[in-house]
Amino acid sequence: MKKPSLILGDLIFPEGSIWKDGLLYFSDIFSHEIVSLSLEGKRETVFSLEGDYPVGVGLLSNGKMLINSMLGKKVLLGDPETGKTSTFCDFSKILSNYSPEYIVNDMIVNNDGQAYIGIDAVDFDENQPIGPHNRPSFSYILLVNLDGSVKIASDRMTFPNGMAISPDGKTLVVAETFANRLTSFDINSDGSLKNKRVFADIGAPTDGISMDQEGCVWVALPSYQFGGHGGWIRVKDGGEILDEVVTNTHGAFDCQLGGPERKHLFLLEASILGQPRDKGDGRVRVVEVEVPGID
Repeated sequence: MKKPSLILGDLIFPEGSIWKDGLLYFSDIFSHEIVSLSLEGKRETVFSLEGDYPVGVGLLSNGKMLINSMLGKKVLLGDPETGKTSTFCDFSKILSNYSPEYIVNDMIVNNDGQAYIGIDAVDFDENQPIGPHNRPSFSYILLVNLDGSVKIASDRMTFPNGMAISPDGKTLVVAETFANRLTSFDINSDGSLKNKRVFADIGAPTDGISMDQEGCVWVALPSYQFGGHGGWIRVKDGGEILDEVVTNTHGAFDCQLGGPERKHLFLLEASILGQPRDKGDGRVRVVEVEVPGID
């Protein structure tokens, strides 16, 4: 594997990436922006959401974008042509009977336009290392349909984060960050989930993921040890690690296979967990890999 090269700096916390029509789209969460990035390094702000923290993003077949509002507990519908957004689905009511406090995290949109969205409890102590005695309460995956209706697709999740769908559309893989694993489900014809099982027990916190054409998953690991840097690994169903990229200096928070042949792995990085996040601490690098991503 070649050495990763820097393609974009001057970010704060890039996350929630997707590749579509020759561009990488991602959230720079604490800049309140959705950004597009070409392989040549051309950067554009697609949406600016002052006062809101955009996280996961997804594209619909009509070219419009779904954007998760972290604190608003809703999904926004964005029109890239106008830069304007509106509420697509407000699920604050579905969570109003649940405790503790939740935030909205990542998403993935399937070929039918249904969105799987991670809802995460944030009742852990951020000043202590995450471990058996300091992890959040169980969380949820929501399924949002094209008509804006929503239901809980899976409960008893441990901070669901990055998601990927298999090439045949029949399997959803989810990073459970503070369970240190990837979890998979079978996808029913109506989009509902069944047969929850462990895809890979990683042994380190898991974040953004991207699946390749062999069904293996590249997963961002924010840290190998609390307070330290992380990296990315390519892992197959069952847990065998096939490849690795180490950051040495940053936390690894997301990744996405893209480029003209889907053989470019975009690496989204930011400050190490527990450190302040400022402008310039986040960046995107890219490295070529052998197995392409899913079209």
